[in-house]
Amino acid sequence: MNSLPEDHITAAEYALGLLSDQQAKAFEAQMSTDPELKSAYIYWSERLATLASEWPEHVPPEHVKAKIDDFLRTETNTVVELPSSMDKHSKEKNSRSPIWGIAAALVLALGMWWLSPNTFEANYQTYLTSSASDLVIDVLVDVDDQTIKIIPIKGQPAEQGDYELWVAVGDGAPISLGVLDITNSAQFSLDGDWIDNLDNAHMAISLEPKGGSPTGQPTGPVLAVADTIAL
Repeated sequence: MNSLPEDHITAAEYALGLLSDQQAKAFEAQMSTDPELKSAYIYWSERLATLASEWPEHVPPEHVKAKIDDFLRTETNTVVELPSSMDKHSKEKNSRSPIWGIAAALVLALGMWWLSPNTFEANYQTYLTSSASDLVIDVLVDVDDQTIKIIPIKGQPAEQGDYELWVAVGDGAPISLGVLDITNSAQFSLDGDWIDNLDNAHMAISLEPKGGSPTGQPTGPVLAVADTIAL
């Protein structure tokens, strides 16, 4: 069973430190027994940790800061100066004010923009995690431009053979999307009627001989299966 979208939201909130102490402890307990949830956390922690490095440092104009300060000091968004004597627990509780929800939404939006920049607007996503290994792959599809982006999140190249990516619509036969390069992200054009039917599709990863399946269909063990999800 692959990670649900709700799991990704919770994992992202945990990575950002937005969960309450009780929620964080519950998430950690669940993550300790759920490898797919742990993979979702690793996914977001790595993405958020490297997000800032994708853009050169730039100091915004003074008027931008002034507008932010004005917003934060409106009647409905009052910034309260905490007394130095306030205990640590109270400070942590106060830090999860509504403004942090806005910050979280902004960071997550930037994260998704980074994964799918302006030249690639993903309509569908498939998050594949293997129960037999540490392999984690994220697949994004831009239906309008008929383009796919494959992002290896975790895992090492197969010691014997190659990993191959497949897509199938409904109960139809799997269609090969090529051998996976676990060390690099890849983006390429697609063709085929299946692109217009991703609402009823799933993807899978199988272990095949070197160079991919010799038959055009999966011949080795299937390591991961997940439905495509509309974004």
